[in-house]
Amino acid sequence: MRHPDSPAILRYIQNTISVLTEPIEKVAWANWKEGDDTPDALALIKFELDWIGNHFASRDGDITEAEAAFLDDVEVFFGGPYYEELSNRDLSRIAQNGFLTNPHIYDELSVPLPVEYLQTYDNAYGTDYATQAKAMFFRFANAVIKADGCVSPSEHLSLSSYKELLFNYQLNDLDDSQSVSSNTSFKSKNDDEPELDDLISELGALVGLGKVKNEVAQLVNFLKVQQMRQAKGMAVQPLSRHLVFYGNPGTGKTTVARLLAQIYRSLGVLSKGHLVETDRAGLVAGYIGQTALKVKEVVTEAIGGVLFIDEAYTLSTGGETDFGREAIDTLIKMMEDNRNDLIVVVAGYTDKMSAFLRTNPGLRSRFTKYFEFEDYTPEQLVEIFQLFCTKGSYHFASSTMDDLTRLFSVLYETRDETFGNGRLARNLFELTINNQANRIVLLPYVNDEVLSTIEETDIPGMADMQGVRPH
Repeated sequence: MRHPDSPAILRYIQNTISVLTEPIEKVAWANWKEGDDTPDALALIKFELDWIGNHFASRDGDITEAEAAFLDDVEVFFGGPYYEELSNRDLSRIAQNGFLTNPHIYDELSVPLPVEYLQTYDNAYGTDYATQAKAMFFRFANAVIKADGCVSPSEHLSLSSYKELLFNYQLNDLDDSQSVSSNTSFKSKNDDEPELDDLISELGALVGLGKVKNEVAQLVNFLKVQQMRQAKGMAVQPLSRHLVFYGNPGTGKTTVARLLAQIYRSLGVLSKGHLVETDRAGLVAGYIGQTALKVKEVVTEAIGGVLFIDEAYTLSTGGETDFGREAIDTLIKMMEDNRNDLIVVVAGYTDKMSAFLRTNPGLRSRFTKYFEFEDYTPEQLVEIFQLFCTKGSYHFASSTMDDLTRLFSVLYETRDETFGNGRLARNLFELTINNQANRIVLLPYVNDEVLSTIEETDIPGMADMQGVRPH
């Protein structure tokens, strides 16, 4: 029997680890002494996950098959246990035997070392990595004790104590041998992080999106000028941080949100500049008291970056008794609590987003800047299709370009709110190369030119375009 939420929990842990690795290792290197092991953030985190998992699985003295299976899932997901000679089941058995012979041996569970390192980093640079690590370790412990569908009183008490230990921990809990001076220079620029000019150029290279590009340019100029004023001790105007992206699907909203997160990071507005994507399913639970926890976990993961909520209007469509209302209320509070290092982008259809913002005064007051994502024109859809071709080393036969333009013109002129835009171009490309493969696999002779050429007959729907001319 496998934990029903195992894949989602493990993906969440993996995503969180990817964010935390660099700051952990920078503090670890600052503490490193000759003769110590080489700092390895992933190894540190895996060790803590192994021990936390076995601690909570054995807490009531009865390790169930479901709990052991969940620990096995963790082991497989992360490529094996920290101790190569012992499996998670071995560690569970050791933990269980120790608990049965000495019920107090596991009464104490210390703060994970990665949390200590991250708290040091946060105190030096004003970030919030430790909170993300605390949430990750707590969520993992919670998943372990719920793996068998039954939470015993001893497990509940242990989890409550662990939660208090984690979230009450502060840097001054460290002893002198573990501390690192806030003046220690362990924060260095990642050479892989793109510069502002590179990010603006990448945005400019996207097909279409003229209005959005203009809005971003104005936003960047505003931020630059405010920074100049601040440097000279002049008054600065507050930034409208949270954004509304409205338009049909496939118009590049997620891509722009990801670039914008990095632009904000390069300007110093955000500490990390990562993007966390979610939707109603990622925020709303089916039971009382669970929705607020889901929202807090997702928002905590997004701190330092942008939280992108797709089809956000679905949070307000379930009526007065729907848990979507609780998600909105929790989200608003966390937006306020983390207003200095979090930007939320809500996205969806134009009319539905307007109705969504009217459902709650707190939403309407916080989302005051709107980006309109227009549908791609037939010419822009052809350009997107061509980009897929170029990336895949394909090219058109002589007359195929005109045929493709006619097809996209018809699809554009008959579009409704479900019009796929860029997704339509991508799906059409994928179907086209499948058709091309089916055609050339039967040919007696195939050379490089044949393999790379897209014919009119390869493009779905072209047979219906006979005699049609673009308007």
